[in-house]
Amino acid sequence: MIIESINPATEEIIARFTPTSSEDIDSAIKRAKQAQKQWQDKTKSERISILMNIKENIIKHKKEIAAAVNEECGFDLNETEDGILDIIDGFDYYIDIYKKKNNIDFPIDKDVFPESDAEIRFYPLGVIAQIGIWNYPFWQTMITVIPALLTGNAILYKPSEHSTKVGLLIADIINNSKDMPKDIFIPIIGGAEQGSYLIKSDVDAIVYTGNIKTGHEIIKNAGIKPLILELSGNDSAIICSDCDIDQTLAGVISGAFLHSGEVCDRIKRIYIVKDIAEKFLERAIEKIKALNEQITPLISADALQKVDNQIKKTIEDGAELLIGGKRINKKGFYYEPTLLKLKHNDVESVKNEIFGPVVSLLVVEDENKAMKYANSIRYGLGTSIWTQNFEKAKKIADKAESGMVWINDSNIPLICGEYFQGWKSTSIPNASDRLSMFLKKKCIISFNSDEKRDWWN
Repeated sequence: MIIESINPATEEIIARFTPTSSEDIDSAIKRAKQAQKQWQDKTKSERISILMNIKENIIKHKKEIAAAVNEECGFDLNETEDGILDIIDGFDYYIDIYKKKNNIDFPIDKDVFPESDAEIRFYPLGVIAQIGIWNYPFWQTMITVIPALLTGNAILYKPSEHSTKVGLLIADIINNSKDMPKDIFIPIIGGAEQGSYLIKSDVDAIVYTGNIKTGHEIIKNAGIKPLILELSGNDSAIICSDCDIDQTLAGVISGAFLHSGEVCDRIKRIYIVKDIAEKFLERAIEKIKALNEQITPLISADALQKVDNQIKKTIEDGAELLIGGKRINKKGFYYEPTLLKLKHNDVESVKNEIFGPVVSLLVVEDENKAMKYANSIRYGLGTSIWTQNFEKAKKIADKAESGMVWINDSNIPLICGEYFQGWKSTSIPNASDRLSMFLKKKCIISFNSDEKRDWWN
C-alpha cells in the first residue's frame, strides 16, 4: 500500500511514499540497539552538545518546518511557528534540568543497617518506538525527542501517515545536525500496519499520542514494557454565574475551535450555570457564526465524515443543533463551526471525543452539577473554570478529575509539554516530569564491611 500525503485545504496529493517493510523495521531495531549502547556511553556534556546542534538546525529550518505543517496538516502558519519557538526554548529548559539530574544517595538508618549505603542510579529506557500524530506533528514529536535523546535513548519514529512529509523533514533535520550519530533517530514510514508491527516488536518502550481505541490495542499487544500514552480528551468548561461574560465568551469560543477542534485538550463540552446561559448562548452563536472565514480544514475526508456522523448521532441522542452541522461548500475538508445544546449528558459528544469544530453545551442548576457532569466520563485530560472568585475556582480545580486545569483560560501548556498529563483513561504517567519518563531507575545497596550481618546464620 502506498502512503499518500494530501493537502487538506486543496485535496491535492502532495507526495507518495512506500511504507517500510517488516524486514526493514527489524533491521532498524537491530541497528538502533547497537547504536544506543554507544549513545548511552557518551558523557552528559557530549549529548548536550549534540542536542544544541539539533536546536540550531531547527532554528535554521523553522520556516521550512512551519510551511510543511501548513501544507500537509492545514494548520495556521503563525500558530505553528509559535509551537516551534516553544520547542526551541524547550531545548534550554530540558538541558538545564538534565545537568542537575544526578544519582541519588538514599538515606539509610545506620542504627538498623550499620555501615550501609544506598544509591539510586538512572539509565535510559533503551530503544523507544515513537508513534507520531498529525495534529502538532512537529511539537508533539519534539517533546519526546528532546528528553529521550538527552537521557541516552534511541528512537524509531513512525510519523502519522497523514504527516509523513513533516516526519521525514524532522528526521532529516535531526540526522543532519552536526555530530549526530547514525541510527539513533530512525524514521519508519507507514500507517496502522507498521505501527502495529513496531508495538509488538523488540523495542524497549513505546510513546503514543492518539485515540483511545488504538491506545487499548497498544496496551493489549505491547507486552511488559514502559508505555507513555496520551489517549484523547473530552475537556469541559465550567462556566460559573459570576464569570466575566466578555472574557469567558472570548476564551471559551477560542478554546473550543482552535485548529478546527483538532486538539486533544480543547474545550469540547460546556457546562454553564442557568443564570447566565441565555445571555451566553445568544452571544456565543454570533461569535461562532463569524468563525467560518477563519476555520482551517480537517485532516482528511474520513475525519470530516466521522465528525459529521458523530454530530448526527448526538442530535439523535436528543441534542439541538444551534449553528453549523454541515460541510462547508468549498474545496478542502472544511466543516462548519458547530454548537449543540444538550438536554442531558448521555449523548455521543459526551461519551466519545469529537475531533473537529464542535462544542456541546448543557445548562445546569449550579456548579456542583457542572462538576458532576464534567467528571462523569472516562477521559481526564483538562478542565477549564470560568469565574472571578479565585478562591472558589481553586476549590473546583481540586475536584476536577483531570491532569490539567485552567482558570479563566484553556489550552495553554507549560514549556515543551512539561507535566502535560492526563488522568483516568487519558493515561499519561502521572507525577513525572518528562525527563524522568525516559529513565529507568536502579537501586544499589552496599554493605561496606568485612563482617557478617547480625541476623545472618
